[in-house]
Amino acid sequence: MLAVAGLAGLGAVMAVVAIWHLPDRMYTDQAAQASLQGGLLTAAAALTAVAGGLIALDETRRANANTHVREFYVEAVKLLNDPDNLGVRLAGIYALERVAVDSPADQRTIVEVLSAFVRENASPPAPDPADAAAGRRYGTDVKAAVTVLGRLPARSLVPRAALNLLGGLPDPTVIPRADLGGVDLPNLVLMRANLTGASLTGANLAGALLNWTNLSESMLVQVNLRGALLEGTNLTRVRLDEAELTGASLKWANLTGAMLNGANLTDATLTSADLTRATLDGADLSRARGLRQTQVDVAEGNPRTQLPAGINRPAWWT
Repeated sequence: MLAVAGLAGLGAVMAVVAIWHLPDRMYTDQAAQASLQGGLLTAAAALTAVAGGLIALDETRRANANTHVREFYVEAVKLLNDPDNLGVRLAGIYALERVAVDSPADQRTIVEVLSAFVRENASPPAPDPADAAAGRRYGTDVKAAVTVLGRLPARSLVPRAALNLLGGLPDPTVIPRADLGGVDLPNLVLMRANLTGASLTGANLAGALLNWTNLSESMLVQVNLRGALLEGTNLTRVRLDEAELTGASLKWANLTGAMLNGANLTDATLTSADLTRATLDGADLSRARGLRQTQVDVAEGNPRTQLPAGINRPAWWT
């Protein structure tokens, strides 16, 4: 629309220029010149009016669009805050996702709103022990909000899936099967949470505090856990292939059946970590701290597995 307005404005300018130059070149008769000048003046005025009208129309359209976005946002927040209906809250979450995608200027606000929702609702008091045991204490709406935060598009100055959870979630938090692949959550604080089966492939969790968290059967391929604290964390049957674990602390972590093929464990602390049947093919443990021979003897590796000085490679690693 603005392009058409620009063309109309350009035509008006050309008509004005023509008023002063074209009549003299086309006619010698003054009456004919005056008639042409009048026609050109009328055309310039018409084109100017068209350009102005199109610009005004575009401004009206933008104002209406912004009004629509604001109204849609308000209604979505109302849905999000419905205390009684899970379906309504889910509709609010996905409506806010639409606003964030369609209106980049509003994404930071959406991230803050959904982050606050997660913090406030991740672990509400259970009405009775049976509800908590059944997993109803931790709602599907919280999982949906975290998943939406994890898949929002990258925007300048708005970290994707910022979550704003650095203060930690209510403890404990259950968000099983969350799809958070590629999220950027450095220094995340999430202790004693249940993230069973979560998908965090390629995520940035550098410096995260995840002590005593349940990440069993999760997908953590190529995840960045540099300097993270995973002490006492349940990492059974976790895929940590090519993970960055430099300087991470895995004291007392349960890595039974975990796959750490090609993982970088330089300066990682493995004191009392359970490596039973953990796969270490091509993993770099050459400078791992606190690693004992008894831990290596129950793990699985190959000739490319790098071990610290003083730790013997089991003969059956082929």
